[in-house]
Amino acid sequence: MKSVIKLTFVIFLIFSCSKKQKAKSEINTKKIEYGVIISEYLESKKNEPTLVFNNPFYNNKKFAIKLLENDISWSEKNNALEIIINGTKINTSDKVTLNNNWGKSVDSVNFANNVMQIKLYESDSLIGFVLTNEPCTGLGCSVNYQLIFDLKTKSESYFGRFRTGTEFELYDFNQDSKIDFLSKTFYGRNEQMIDTTEFILYSQTEKGNFQEYKTNKQKRFSFKHIYPQIYPNRNKDSIKEVFEQNWVEKITLGNTVYN
Repeated sequence: MKSVIKLTFVIFLIFSCSKKQKAKSEINTKKIEYGVIISEYLESKKNEPTLVFNNPFYNNKKFAIKLLENDISWSEKNNALEIIINGTKINTSDKVTLNNNWGKSVDSVNFANNVMQIKLYESDSLIGFVLTNEPCTGLGCSVNYQLIFDLKTKSESYFGRFRTGTEFELYDFNQDSKIDFLSKTFYGRNEQMIDTTEFILYSQTEKGNFQEYKTNKQKRFSFKHIYPQIYPNRNKDSIKEVFEQNWVEKITLGNTVYN
């Protein structure tokens, strides 16, 4: 009888260890989706706007709205976009982006001729704009710009994007009471159909404008997402995504363990 009990116990231990090893193996071999990790991380850090205005595509390029106590209007003028905020005129004809939106090149904002979206951050005295060119053709449909306007200092900060989305968000990455913005630079698609996007941290200064965040120990805070394009004749698991970070903290997805 004792032999039977011992044998049963040994079989139970072997089964339990095998089950745990299988579970551990499943965790370690789980495919890493860095796009999901980045999206969830940014969602946890973003500041919520007070109000959002979305302008439908191909709407009249001459428009006037009121967001709480702020009067905002815009129109295309002299091959550029003119925006008036509470009487202050802004013209994009001579503006360039702070970041490189494609490769190593900044971009001229005078390509924009319409406002796609406006976000008001009342407690921060900031208004964010997404600027586009309409109607667009070819590569121009992948370009958009972000304008951050400080209502107190009337300072302007411009950023550009190419093939990296149209969303406008403000963040708090350092928990230092300073408003942060995350620029995106697209480095193109190589011969292996691999895309690279770099995210770079900018923070608001005392003057109200935004500039690249740096410290005495580190000159740039950024992370890169390197990912393959998927098409019918390609095995989507043949090339893994890569995530490189030189950031203010380590970006992870919860407590999930990856190899």
